[in-house]
Amino acid sequence: MGLVIPFSIARFTPGDLAVWNRLADDKVRRGLWEPTMRETGRDHDRILVRFPGLDRPAFRFERDRQGQYHLCFNDRRGWHEIGVGNTADECLSVWDNFRDRNPTPKRLDQEAG
Repeated sequence: MGLVIPFSIARFTPGDLAVWNRLADDKVRRGLWEPTMRETGRDHDRILVRFPGLDRPAFRFERDRQGQYHLCFNDRRGWHEIGVGNTADECLSVWDNFRDRNPTPKRLDQEAG
């Protein structure tokens, strides 16, 4: 039998990264975000997002040693949690919920009909 190395629960899975990439790739391609950076430690795995021209990360998406996901925003005063979940989809849904609450405004000529 071969040696089995346990997978740390604090690490993103390939599925987690696929969920993240679906969200981030478009934002990077459109120039809204710089390419993301990943930091991995014993107790966490995180992805940092910077806006173009900003010298500090604006968002941090991470998985902790309990396997829970967190999305935080940095407003210059520190990090503030804006999403949490048991899956990457659940945690990142904060951006989907924002779009649902703020639909694209209608043009004035569309409202008359």
